[in-house]
Amino acid sequence: MEVRNAGPGDVWMVGVLDGSEDGVRYPHYRPSVTRDGVTVVEPRAPEDPLVGPLRVADFQRLRPGGAFDPTRRDGAAAYLPLFTFASFCPSERGDYRYTLTLSTESGRPEEWLGRFGQEAVLDLVARVPRLTVTSNALEVEVR
Repeated sequence: MEVRNAGPGDVWMVGVLDGSEDGVRYPHYRPSVTRDGVTVVEPRAPEDPLVGPLRVADFQRLRPGGAFDPTRRDGAAAYLPLFTFASFCPSERGDYRYTLTLSTESGRPEEWLGRFGQEAVLDLVARVPRLTVTSNALEVEVR
């Protein structure tokens, strides 16, 4: 998967961090798998809302047309795979639809930080555009 800057100027973005998939912290990366319009798997409930720090290394500057894989550890960025997608194995025949919704629309910048404040990154959080987008769907037929 990839997050791409389709706009005319530079943007800042953060990949999948602990707490992103289950909605404990921003950015939210919410995967979903449906079959016949019914959700068959989605992120699990968080076991512990305690998350690691948001660090300067977790931010990506994307030039126009630039892209990155938000689940791939690259350099010092501590990105994680999406557990929902990585662990799901269809057990029934049918047409499955995989989608991912990314949201950066936090009410407060502190919602990115987890329990431990990292005020040093708040300036970078402010540079991330506020948006909610849903990916193209990946459709898989299981026979």
